[in-house]
Amino acid sequence: MRKNPSLKVPERSQLLESLESANRWGLVFLSVQAALIVGLALLVDWKLAFEDKFITTVAIAVLVGPTAMSILTLFATKKKEIGDLQEQTRFGQFDKHRLRSLFDDTLRRLNLPRTHLPVYLVADKSTNAFALNLGLGIIFRSINGIYFNRQALHKLNADELQDIFGHELGHYYRYKLIADRFLLIPTVLSGLVGIVVVQQIGLDNIVGYIALLACTFVVWYVIGMPRARHSWTIEYLCDDFGAHVHGIAVSIAGLMKLGAEAEVLAWIYQQAKFSKNGSRLSVQEVAEAVEKSIPYGHATREELEAAVQKSIKSRIQQGPSISGFIKYIWQNDEDDDSDNEAEMEKLKKLQNVARIPWESVLPDGKEIQFDEWSLERLVQLIEQYPDQALFRTPDAVELEASHPPLKQRILYLWYNRREIESSAVN
Repeated sequence: MRKNPSLKVPERSQLLESLESANRWGLVFLSVQAALIVGLALLVDWKLAFEDKFITTVAIAVLVGPTAMSILTLFATKKKEIGDLQEQTRFGQFDKHRLRSLFDDTLRRLNLPRTHLPVYLVADKSTNAFALNLGLGIIFRSINGIYFNRQALHKLNADELQDIFGHELGHYYRYKLIADRFLLIPTVLSGLVGIVVVQQIGLDNIVGYIALLACTFVVWYVIGMPRARHSWTIEYLCDDFGAHVHGIAVSIAGLMKLGAEAEVLAWIYQQAKFSKNGSRLSVQEVAEAVEKSIPYGHATREELEAAVQKSIKSRIQQGPSISGFIKYIWQNDEDDDSDNEAEMEKLKKLQNVARIPWESVLPDGKEIQFDEWSLERLVQLIEQYPDQALFRTPDAVELEASHPPLKQRILYLWYNRREIESSAVN
């Protein structure tokens, strides 16, 4: 029973209907883009475009550049497919064979095809994962797949890992905007927009460059509107899909572990930034020092804080870096001071965030695991303190655009548990 209506949590049927409607309109959206491509192609002076290759290249690069760079970054990201790991390699309790077995078992439990979908490990120290499916498999074969940060293998147990497998498989196979499966269409459209703009306005003065930049913002803003509007819907449904593997208690335990880790890292960052040595570094430099010092696996707050302070002292002793020098050239001191002040203000707000005492409901008081009683008590606490945060993390001060708050994700799973259980493949 929903005791507190101020906590806005969607129903499963509403989300499914919303995504279905979005994809119906997505077909129309893609059709409009295809029609615009034809119209713009007729407007382009192709002879001039090939004669003045430099201007054409600049136009395409400016409009397509952001998307192309994000794809190239993924190509360049250091990653390892689990099948390519060495026999002796282990991450926590997992080796290559157990990871593949768990992934195959997840596919079976979710009734998904057992194709050799790549599962990549990334040397990242946050507990996170993501799925990438750009379509055009023959072109993007080396980057399409499921990506896991190595830290997740040290922080999660087998059931929780399978839950996240299920969540990411939801992104890959089940809950995705149809427009996102046809990346080539908006990419071609944006390139043609750039060519038309430079042919009509030229790049002889600043006006042409401003027009190109304005078109980049407008085109990709419009193209990204469906994704921005429905990102929370998709995240809820992917949590739902992950819960089909081992149930909502495992899913909620995994979410709580993610939140607890994020809270520790936020606290460590605060301590670092407010320390005597940390105050001498920029926001970016402190963030780099924190990331560098975090170990894989479990560590106490005291161990993390000591490692971070050591890393900060080392960073100060190194002196100015090349990247810092480049930043100094292109960014004045006022901008840097403004960034630091804004970040410090956010950290001060974070310190004063009221927090729900959720640890009191844990069965053993330490390990984040839930039985039916403790899970119900957690929900009651969230309902009892709707204005308080589960964790003192940045999203307690400013909501994320792409993910709903953990409180709502937990309540969604709890309130819709009967529908989730009945829809799971047995």
